Amino acid sequence: MKAKTISISALFLCMSTTMLLAQNSTDTLKTEKKIDEVKIIGTSKKGAEANIISTQRKSVEVIERVGSVQLEKQGIGDVSVAVTKATGSQKQEGSGQIFIRGLGDRNNSTTINGLPIPSNDPMYKNLDLSIIKTDMIDFIGLEKVYQPKLWGDISGANVDIVTKVYTGKPYFKVNLGSSVNTNAIRKNNFYLQDGPDYFGFKQINRPSNAKLATQGYAFSTSWNNKERLTPINSNLGVDFGTNFRIGSQGKLSIFGYGNFDNEYSFVEGNIGSSYNNIGSALKELYGQEFRYLTNTTGLLNVNYRINPNHSINYSSNYIHTTEQKLGNYSGYIRDVNELLNENQERIEVANLRRALYKTNDLFINQLRGEHKLSDPLKVVWNVGYNRLDSRRPDRQQNISVFNTETGNNYFSNSNPGANHRYFDKLIENDYVGDLHADYAFSDNLKVSLGYSGRMKDSDFRAYQYNFRILQPQGNYYLDPQNYDGFFNLNNYTTGNLFQISTFWGDIKDPQQALKPQFYQSKLFNNAGYANIEYKLSDRFTGQLGVRYDNLDQEITYMTAIFSNGGIINKNYSKLLPSLNLKYAVNDNNNLRFSASKTYTTPLLIELAPYEYEEIDELSFGNVDLNPADNYNVDLKWEWFPNKTEVISLTAFGKYIIDPIARVTVNSSSNSVSFVNTGDSGRIFGLEAEVRKDLYQVNNTRFYTFLNATYINSQQDLSNDKVASENPNSRVSVDFIKDKDKMQGASDFLANVNLGWEQKWGDGNALDFVLSYSYISDNIYALGYQTKGNIVDKSINTLDAIVKMRFAGGLEISLTGRNLINPEYRRVQANDNGDVTVRSFKKGMNYGIGFSYEF
Repeated sequence: MKAKTISISALFLCMSTTMLLAQNSTDTLKTEKKIDEVKIIGTSKKGAEANIISTQRKSVEVIERVGSVQLEKQGIGDVSVAVTKATGSQKQEGSGQIFIRGLGDRNNSTTINGLPIPSNDPMYKNLDLSIIKTDMIDFIGLEKVYQPKLWGDISGANVDIVTKVYTGKPYFKVNLGSSVNTNAIRKNNFYLQDGPDYFGFKQINRPSNAKLATQGYAFSTSWNNKERLTPINSNLGVDFGTNFRIGSQGKLSIFGYGNFDNEYSFVEGNIGSSYNNIGSALKELYGQEFRYLTNTTGLLNVNYRINPNHSINYSSNYIHTTEQKLGNYSGYIRDVNELLNENQERIEVANLRRALYKTNDLFINQLRGEHKLSDPLKVVWNVGYNRLDSRRPDRQQNISVFNTETGNNYFSNSNPGANHRYFDKLIENDYVGDLHADYAFSDNLKVSLGYSGRMKDSDFRAYQYNFRILQPQGNYYLDPQNYDGFFNLNNYTTGNLFQISTFWGDIKDPQQALKPQFYQSKLFNNAGYANIEYKLSDRFTGQLGVRYDNLDQEITYMTAIFSNGGIINKNYSKLLPSLNLKYAVNDNNNLRFSASKTYTTPLLIELAPYEYEEIDELSFGNVDLNPADNYNVDLKWEWFPNKTEVISLTAFGKYIIDPIARVTVNSSSNSVSFVNTGDSGRIFGLEAEVRKDLYQVNNTRFYTFLNATYINSQQDLSNDKVASENPNSRVSVDFIKDKDKMQGASDFLANVNLGWEQKWGDGNALDFVLSYSYISDNIYALGYQTKGNIVDKSINTLDAIVKMRFAGGLEISLTGRNLINPEYRRVQANDNGDVTVRSFKKGMNYGIGFSYEF
């Protein structure tokens, strides 16, 4: 075969990885050598540190990747933690959602192998990255600089998860592990709600309308807490890889992965509190939360290289996750326990029980191909179908009152929704595709043209059954440890203790009362893009691109906020230019400059007028919310001392028109919603990254990889703008200031990792890694009037892992997580001082793992 002019080093990289990586790499080295034919036998990992850094050095686009080898050394099991090891990233407490350069969930996007995927939770735009296991990936790409092949709905970064395509000798591997959380294991009794099972596959169905209408109380699960087995975490997984020769040039590679793991945790403290502007309690609860998670994952990746010019890849990924959380809280709830004695002392204690069960089934299916049709022309196509089934079956809540003087327990009569059962279900069908062609007119000029399309249908339905108490307090017996003793079929049949109703009325009127609250969305997104890459000199390369995005969305809804229903129509057309420049100062130093325009659309849940209620917060969507436009600029210097080392410094800036933020609205219920806070916002900052060998002699190596980010952010806050732009919603604000920091942006982030690698004998190795992370204060929600911002306080975390690998195929790992065990604290920053609204410690995690490769 005749080869074009190409550097030897770039060719080696291409031949030792998959065709996908090879065909997307761009060589800009000055020294080149013309060759007619090269045949290299061997393989290397795309996720290896040397390949990750080499690709970053050669690429014209700014690339930041975290490879599977680095993740394995750090003992990182899921993608959400993996992404936080990249510069400028932080994880939001209580979720797998990621903030990048101070910008949260709505500003980022997630793709698998370049195609967008749906979120597993209606509260978020992006998939909870903690459910993606790192054992099934080659690397994670963090694309913080925009280029036209990316969807334009992005201002923070796109997280691209590249699943493993197997190369190498056939193998089969078994993984076993166990761990404990120090908080959970110390509990003598670990409680969860009735119904769900150990593996998380038992589904609890809502009672049928016919049964509710004829029987009334038709719930199959108990209100009472159930004690579980000793809370020890476990995981069991297998993965395998093999390949077959097909004909003289063809090769079929298969990679499979399957895993089940679970996790118990327990926290105790000030968990469900809220206060007014002077610090007086609206709700002040001390609580205990028991939590149990399961994750069952299966992946099959089949790659068929027909010949060196053509390849097809199919991957199918199934992820089933569940979350159980049982909270028992006691203290004060406004309008619930207000009774005072003659000394004006409160003599009632409110007791709140809340049991949550969430299940998610996500199918991700992708078929893609690469075809080199001629020497200058390559065509790449990628299509996918994703299906999400996300449910909250049988959420339970009870609120009762204990009288300290009489010793009696009774219900509060003020709110029929205080005791309820709740069921919801979100079904999404997501069809995505991308087609682009690259044409090399010469060694110096390459043009890319492409089309991207997406069609997504979302259907959300929710049912809440409220138990209205009919008898006056004191006229019935209540045991808060046995709510089944009161809420049962016999007591319902009497007709004088409680009745069951929904937001629409008593269930005895099924035609009216048993219809769901719902919202449905139909989303169509079409985009065309073009990109020109021109090599101005041996050292200087530029890319100029443009993308046209058109998004059309229709949302139909009927909820308790708007009982008559309505329709939201949103149509956006965006023209998005981008510029990427790279100057290779020498073979080891690069200077890069990038500028682009992108946009940020509101999440579906931020638009749909539906109320989500948590212990300490109620949130609802805003039908008048508009997208934001973002103007982005980056300047970066990179130095590559050797093949496994990089030192870089980046300055970045963002100017945002109509920024979107979570705000506390004018209400007595501590409600939050979402608005375009002002005319503009801006973010600028500095990022530094170091991956460096500190000491190396013979088989001993000490190394570090560390990064730090400084972020300065500000957004306009305008009461007049919010009032004038929200005529249809029920959102009203009264900002404390006319400017404030961006919601979710920390001023400073840092990750420090120190490693020791020791090799001995023939194939034996030991890795010891210490990982430290710091996140400074950041705003969770903007305040109003004199009620301060809700602020998450700074956090320090420390993890440690030891891994020993033996030549016979055995691997042993010891892990310690959250070793500092910091206090997670959220405060309301009032003018007269901070008031703590959440405060707890998560406990430390200690684990051991074994794997054996056959």
